[in-house]
Amino acid sequence: MIKADVPQDVTEYKEQFFLGMTGRQIICVVLMIVLAVVTFLIGKSFVTTDILIYLIVFEVAPLAAIGFLKYNGMGFEKMIVQVVDFYIGNQRREISFLPEETEIHDKVREIVLAAAEAERKAELKAEKKKERAERRRKNKCPKK
Repeated sequence: MIKADVPQDVTEYKEQFFLGMTGRQIICVVLMIVLAVVTFLIGKSFVTTDILIYLIVFEVAPLAAIGFLKYNGMGFEKMIVQVVDFYIGNQRREISFLPEETEIHDKVREIVLAAAEAERKAELKAEKKKERAERRRKNKCPKK
């Protein structure tokens, strides 16, 4: 009996063209091979082979990432856009909806602050009155 693997999610289906690779992967592999060969042929007269191999790896790595890396259904270029937006984009989020509880909270806060200010003024007034009374008492007492 012939068995066929059917993915549970239709969006996970990938059409395979050649050697089990998708069209995107084939294009990236062809570009990687062309870039590596051209770089090697041009660079072998200028740089030693050891250094040239490292240069080719660093050149080809972004194409390999674009062709083969996927994370949460996003390709490499979408991941890079998300990372750049996260670190460089606007970090502040606007509040688009303020519930009426915040308005009530602000009004209650204003009332409490006004009451605290009035209480503090009354305390300062009482302290000044007390200081005046002390001065008067000291001035009236005869010195011995």
